[in-house]
Amino acid sequence: MSAMGNFVTPIVKELGCGVSALTAYTSVNAVAMALLYTTAVKFLNTKNIGKIMGIASLVEVIGLGLMSIYDNVVLFYISGAAIGFAQAFTGFVAIPVVISMWFKKNTGTVLGTVIAVGSAANTLYSLLTGQLINAFGWRQSYAIMAIIACVITVPAVFLIIRRPQEVGCEPYGADEMPTVIQKQASVPSSSGFSLTKAQAMRLPLFYITWLACICFSYGSGVAYNVQTFSTLELGQSITFGSVVGVALSLGTIFSSLIVGRINDRFGVKAGLAWGVITNAIGFMMMFLSYKNPAFVLPSVFIVGLGNTMYTVQCPLMAQTVVGDQHYSEIWAVMMVANSMIGGGLCFTIGLFYDISGTFKGAFVMGIVLFLVAGILGNIAINMSKKLQNKLASNS
Repeated sequence: MSAMGNFVTPIVKELGCGVSALTAYTSVNAVAMALLYTTAVKFLNTKNIGKIMGIASLVEVIGLGLMSIYDNVVLFYISGAAIGFAQAFTGFVAIPVVISMWFKKNTGTVLGTVIAVGSAANTLYSLLTGQLINAFGWRQSYAIMAIIACVITVPAVFLIIRRPQEVGCEPYGADEMPTVIQKQASVPSSSGFSLTKAQAMRLPLFYITWLACICFSYGSGVAYNVQTFSTLELGQSITFGSVVGVALSLGTIFSSLIVGRINDRFGVKAGLAWGVITNAIGFMMMFLSYKNPAFVLPSVFIVGLGNTMYTVQCPLMAQTVVGDQHYSEIWAVMMVANSMIGGGLCFTIGLFYDISGTFKGAFVMGIVLFLVAGILGNIAINMSKKLQNKLASNS
């Protein structure tokens, strides 16, 4: 939804389409990503990573720029697909893979920090697009944002992104791997525990972890409809909607930093609990905004505090459950369903408004999905601990 945000309300009003019809862009984007995840992991692990991610970033920018000329909602799906294909090489799979290449220690903190930087960029994006839409309209705003990304983001990716071997160094913490794995999994044994993809896919813990990630994926989409909720349902201005986006991004920044450290210091279960609790509190508070729209701001900030369950918590949970050695391969497989099912269903969040005229049902669904995901995550972690202890006792 980062390519939508403040744009949904003005586009819906100009094109005369439903919210779900436009936000189906996100579903197309997610499915397109899923189709190339496993291919992306192979390329990222074997090819020049800077060139691969740089070319993908350029495709994203082209897709974004084209959205400025569309006069039919169906055309947005073309950009959604193009950006999705490219994001398979730059997004949800690529970031954890690159982090795992460089860091074998404190991966939760590092991953959280990287996501926080991205969230900070989204904060500026929300403020800037709000001002641009008010000044120039949504079409020119898309074009301007594409030009900015082409000038800054694309060259930076080509020049900066490398793997350790390409610059002649070892990943941070590589010499402490067994200790780090024990600490992250919170188990006293099974040094170096790691399942292959074939082994993992024969075990229930793999599918339970997978289902938890899908719930987090689908549930996380609710937060990205809050800007539309504030401008379309509550009738607030685009400027107010951009401030709502900033509040969400600020919460996500704090979440990115906090969740990573919680995982590194207290374990994955503590990270899951953090997300479930903050998400529930935030969306329950959202109902107060019907009496006073100002309540949207603290509510969405609290929602943001748990908004990295998919981007930070899920990769760390999966890594803890299956081990580190084959993690990137297994995570790529999980991400296929995460995007196709969780992301592919994002358009249904807009259906709540199209059918009932309110996002209330979507907020309740967000709470339930995070709760189910937290329960499933705990079950999978417990099963992994039992397996590791069993293997240790047999060795």
